[in-house]
Amino acid sequence: MAILNILKEVYYFMEQDNKLGRERLSSLVILFCLTLTILTSIGVNYLDVKVLNIELIDRELYSIITEKGNVNIHPDDILRIERTYTKEAFTGEPVELDKIYTDKGFVFLSSQARYAESGKKLMNSVDYYGLPLWERSGVDWKSLKKYSYAVGTPAQQVPILFFLISLQYAALSIGGIALLILIFPLRLEEEDWENSSSFVQEEQELIQEEQDEPQKEVLKSFAK
Repeated sequence: MAILNILKEVYYFMEQDNKLGRERLSSLVILFCLTLTILTSIGVNYLDVKVLNIELIDRELYSIITEKGNVNIHPDDILRIERTYTKEAFTGEPVELDKIYTDKGFVFLSSQARYAESGKKLMNSVDYYGLPLWERSGVDWKSLKKYSYAVGTPAQQVPILFFLISLQYAALSIGGIALLILIFPLRLEEEDWENSSSFVQEEQELIQEEQDEPQKEVLKSFAK
């Protein structure tokens, strides 16, 4: 009986040690992924290029004035337009946020920006009906991925930006998996615990039967 209790204590300690090891490892992974996500977000924000103004130069040629210089956009350069319905901002004012994808990058267009009117003219030059989503024929989302950077971003910084974004997605995915493992223990561990518990219970029953056997023999002798 004493040996059985020792075995139970050892098993319990091993289970607790494994549990603490899993929790400690998951916590470290989550902390690392959270730190990496914050750092990559800072890097993406640092490389972001803001639009200062949109001007019509000549007929259908527009100039996107950014912090890093001017970029000329023609309606033929526009690949996709995403329009949103009017929403209320935190200040209570109505606002529309549109996105223009071109083969030179994308432009975020806010209805509160000073260049909003020029931006609408640029969108209306190809999307005459104001559709919520307009795409040039032969263009799909996969082909647009290589233009997922702000207009005016220097060419040498585009690979760095894509690397940071990919790293951010990977950190979020790995951190999410670690969080699931931390909150919801693996089913395999639960099954092992159930199997081990049943094994210990069976051992206890066998030992109890062995201890009861002499008593039964004594009772039988008295009955005779």
